[in-house]
Amino acid sequence: MKRLLILLFTIHCSLFTLQAQTIKNGSRWWDGQRLYTATVDQEGNARMEGESVDMGGDSFLLNKVEGREGRYTLASTNSHGWIFIRGELGYRVDYIRQEGMNFLAVRKPNGDCCYTLVLTPDNLKNCVAQQKIADEREVSWMLQNYLMNTHYLGRFSKSQLRLMRNEILARHGWRFQSKDLQDHFGSQPWYKPVANNNSIKLSIIEMTNVQLIKSEEAEDDDNRVRYENTQAAPKMAQAVKGVITINTEEQFINALGNDRIIELGEDVHLNLSRILEREDWFSGVPGRAWVTIAKSDGNDQPVVISEYCNDGQQLVLKNMRNLVIRGKHNSSIEVNPRYSFCLSFMGCQGCRVENLTIGHTEGGYCDGGVIGVEGGSGNVITSCDLYGCGTYGIVARDTYDLLVSKTNIHDCTYGIMELYSSESVRFENCDFFSNREYELITNNASQNTVFRGCRFFGNWADAPLFRSSEDIMLYGCEVYHPVIGARARLKTPYNDCKWGEKANFIPDPRKDPIGPDVK
Repeated sequence: MKRLLILLFTIHCSLFTLQAQTIKNGSRWWDGQRLYTATVDQEGNARMEGESVDMGGDSFLLNKVEGREGRYTLASTNSHGWIFIRGELGYRVDYIRQEGMNFLAVRKPNGDCCYTLVLTPDNLKNCVAQQKIADEREVSWMLQNYLMNTHYLGRFSKSQLRLMRNEILARHGWRFQSKDLQDHFGSQPWYKPVANNNSIKLSIIEMTNVQLIKSEEAEDDDNRVRYENTQAAPKMAQAVKGVITINTEEQFINALGNDRIIELGEDVHLNLSRILEREDWFSGVPGRAWVTIAKSDGNDQPVVISEYCNDGQQLVLKNMRNLVIRGKHNSSIEVNPRYSFCLSFMGCQGCRVENLTIGHTEGGYCDGGVIGVEGGSGNVITSCDLYGCGTYGIVARDTYDLLVSKTNIHDCTYGIMELYSSESVRFENCDFFSNREYELITNNASQNTVFRGCRFFGNWADAPLFRSSEDIMLYGCEVYHPVIGARARLKTPYNDCKWGEKANFIPDPRKDPIGPDVK
């Protein structure tokens, strides 16, 4: 373990150098309980003023280290030298921009992270709401998708923290020497030990979580932030009302709401247009609406909307929280109107679409994409197959922290995706192929857009692959396309991407298949 952490820390240092950032005046940082706003002076030092719902304000200083962009030291704003976050005077603080995230890592003298703050565009109310959603997630999901903070970890005992820290390694096949860990992870169906632990590579987020949990285990109990419902925490249960299995469009509409899993049965194929065209199911029904244009109105109540879209109606899920829509074997969702999205999310938090084939019934040119996301944060699309004739597979506007993983996007008539004024949109292990005809990937004023382990092949040769006003990060991607487009905006810090100009080149099948029904 020690050898692995030393190796990972070395890798982290090189990546940090490439991706170092500077704290901006007015930027906001969330630590799981307080929202800090930065005030930056002419020398680049930042005063962080914190606010929370049920605790008084506090502040601390981050003094810039000369000659080291993105590196600070921790200081106090008062004569007593008190610091109200985890850490001590003089501790190093790194501003890291990696994998679609911007965060501050407070480090012990040995380099281990002991506290994190995440850059956010949200206000205090929204941060608290998003933290509540995160708190109710399954622990395993959090370990794979979430940058931890000490306030979240405060609910767990040290024995639980040990299991959580080692689960991060176990997910990569780490071979354990401790008998109890061998027995525990050996009983998990997903655990597949590797031949050599040296072959394991953790992401920056995973590595930071390992360090943070390790630091939490080392803390005296009196110094830990204790979660108020400690007795319930050991269950590590999924905070949903239950799994609702559905087989018809009517059952699907009735099941929609917060904090639940909706599961399409095996071989179930929903055509949502059959129910979306029925005004009596939406107009005047509590929690539903029949509208010409769906708008964000400041109300945070969940609403199921049938919205007019020129040649029919489309489904808009507004203000949903912690909703999972997933399919069993060979299940799908489709719609008829060429101008509609198949699924549209507005102001949703922590929602997930999983293991589904989604697209339109009619071919030809149309004006609606497959999945639209507007506003909200923390949403996930995974193990799906998104196909045309949607103009784009995904259209995201003003959203934060959108993850698309193990998903195919193909046969879309205008392009692969459009991203507008969004932040931290990540695509991991996705395939994009057989799409046409304009710029295939449009990135307009969206920051921290990341592609990791993705493949681009067999798309229209005359269409530029990228048009972007912001930098795009590529990690371990395969790009087979003759017209790249905004190449100057493409950043490849690992320098391990494959490039080819043959438009019709088809790479070998993936060793680990992606898309629906892949576990």
